[in-house]
Amino acid sequence: STIWARRGVKIGGVKSLPAFAMQIVMTLLAAALSSAPSIGAELIPADVHALVSRIYQHAPAPQVALYVTGGGMQLVPWLLAVPGASSSVLEVRVPYARPSLDELLGEPAGRACTRDVARRLASAAYSRACALSAAAGVPTAPRGCVGLGCTAALRSGVLKRGDHRCFVAVHSAAGVHELALKLAKGERSRPLEDAVVSRCALLGLARACGIEPLDPVLELTAADALESAFEAAGGS
Repeated sequence: STIWARRGVKIGGVKSLPAFAMQIVMTLLAAALSSAPSIGAELIPADVHALVSRIYQHAPAPQVALYVTGGGMQLVPWLLAVPGASSSVLEVRVPYARPSLDELLGEPAGRACTRDVARRLASAAYSRACALSAAAGVPTAPRGCVGLGCTAALRSGVLKRGDHRCFVAVHSAAGVHELALKLAKGERSRPLEDAVVSRCALLGLARACGIEPLDPVLELTAADALESAFEAAGGS
């Protein structure tokens, strides 16, 4: 695993990351961490950049921890390469290898791409965001804390028998936002599927911050299927 500086960016099971994902992540991480916004800006879609900026401008500034596995990897550099990340992003973890995911969850996950795993990742991320914010003396903690969990099963070298899909959960003091996306099989390359999953996760994060995009941030086809739900804190 690798950790960058005070704002933790930890990638578990790096050897298991697809080559395209690692290239994107490392290129934009280098841009973000070396204060080279021109590099990051060239690789971030304009609508994504605008939405991330709106999230960072939200008052109070959200204190975000995110845990992603299986897909949604482009969300990481998108968040870190936009100005304002240092005030909001507390920790990023990519438990890509199964032992890394099991360790983060505290027990074997069983099937990795499920709604339950997304919720557990979000819950763990939220707890972590609250702890890091409290340790830093952030006055809005835990009200401004957000934990995002994303798990996906996407296109690989061999055609999967099951669906290409993702589950996203975003935990905040208000409750849990959930999105479940089933992708049309065989219509996109792996990088394009990952981009759609990353957009789905970004939409969930925005909604948890009380932001609804002015324009559709998702790039879906008629054959894709998206479900969303919100469970208020306390079950009310």
